[in-house]
Amino acid sequence: MSYGIYFFLSLLLTLVVEIPALFLSAKYLLKIKIQAKEILYWGVFVNLFSLPYLWFVFPLFISSHNYILIGEILVVLIETIILLKVLKINFKNAFILSLIANIASYLAGLTVLR
Repeated sequence: MSYGIYFFLSLLLTLVVEIPALFLSAKYLLKIKIQAKEILYWGVFVNLFSLPYLWFVFPLFISSHNYILIGEILVVLIETIILLKVLKINFKNAFILSLIANIASYLAGLTVLR
């Protein structure tokens, strides 16, 4: 499978996993008053913004055997900052949302895209 196809499948899986994870975490875990359409919109946005960086930009600058760990940490931080600003929530909640969503999609990727 080509890298581009693998990326596209990973993007689809990421969106399918992270959007519900963001919504459920925001609504039931953190009790944030937010509309589903807002989570959908910003969830898609942050992933369309961050996933290409993880796949295509970070590898140009991170040449380490810990690339995945470093890349995922950077993605969580980038998404935290975006969610903090666009959802107008505090840093802790933005970080928790980003962390849960990214852990869920990472584990789904390990399971589905082996």
